[in-house]
Amino acid sequence: MAISGKPNSRRASSNHTDVGEMFAQRFSVVNIYVMVLLLLAAGVIWSGIKTAETIQQYHQDYKTLQDMKKQQRKLQVEYQRLLIEQQTFSATPQIASRAVAELGMYSPTLKDKLIIQPGASVIEGDTFASADNDNSDTDIANTDLSPENPSISEAIEDGQ
Repeated sequence: MAISGKPNSRRASSNHTDVGEMFAQRFSVVNIYVMVLLLLAAGVIWSGIKTAETIQQYHQDYKTLQDMKKQQRKLQVEYQRLLIEQQTFSATPQIASRAVAELGMYSPTLKDKLIIQPGASVIEGDTFASADNDNSDTDIANTDLSPENPSISEAIEDGQ
């Protein structure tokens, strides 16, 4: 049995070394797999967190955009209202009524109006006279053409 004993002892000694090597190889392979799986898990968690942050930022930006669109619509309505108001106040009757009410302005009477014509003669009793009597091209004439004063209108017609 000595023959059978040798191989048995040989197998026993080789099994101890093989098992130890197998454990060392398994743990190093397992350690590599564990490290890879941990890195993948960390990557998935990081990716999820970044995705959630991005979606949150998108929602905030979208809400801000909607608020700005509402504000733009309000400002557009206000702008249209101001354009209508500007057109209303730029009408001639509005200007005239505001000039009278706010500034105390009035429309001039016929006695307050003067027309300056070249070659017209100066009317007697006129408070305005030409600065240079020799220059007949720049005479000032009263243009009160009221029916009460026909002599003035005749004088103006004669001067032309």
